[in-house]
Amino acid sequence: MGSVWEVIAYDGRRVRLTESQKRHISFFHPEALVREERLKETLAKPDLVVRGGQSTTRVLYRHYEATPVTSKHLAVVVRALNGEGFIVTSYFTDKVRRTGVVWKKTDS
Repeated sequence: MGSVWEVIAYDGRRVRLTESQKRHISFFHPEALVREERLKETLAKPDLVVRGGQSTTRVLYRHYEATPVTSKHLAVVVRALNGEGFIVTSYFTDKVRRTGVVWKKTDS
């Protein structure tokens, strides 16, 4: 499973996008890859991080005013294994889960 790219996330963990997960996102949520650098930005500088559906997953959100689907939040779902992470999926959404907050950006 080859990596397409890797970035250091907000918590110092290395997170990678694999070829297989990029294909998944391209098929199910192609708008999330229109500006792929936004995935990296969301990982490095999220607005909010919440627990995902499994104990090893987190959902990182960052708001963007201009997207291929109007003003939305980009959600990046990451699974952590062995001290590193990989992207499970990514999509734009209006709804941000507010329960299970792990980390929140502070205004400074």
